[in-house]
Amino acid sequence: MPNQTVELLKPHTHTGVAYPPSAVITLDDDLAKWLVDAGIARTVQPIPKPIPRNEEKSK
Repeated sequence: MPNQTVELLKPHTHTGVAYPPSAVITLDDDLAKWLVDAGIARTVQPIPKPIPRNEEKSK
């Protein structure tokens, strides 16, 4: 099931947890779309996980 990241514009309770405005949460696409359409959230780009760099060892 695809997921979407949203930022809440208004307080929202999801799975028994109360989230304040500005909280960033990941939800399934249908719920995320419903919250955006209702003006409760806006979509945001998820923050990518850092990619470890292989550092060269000095000789």
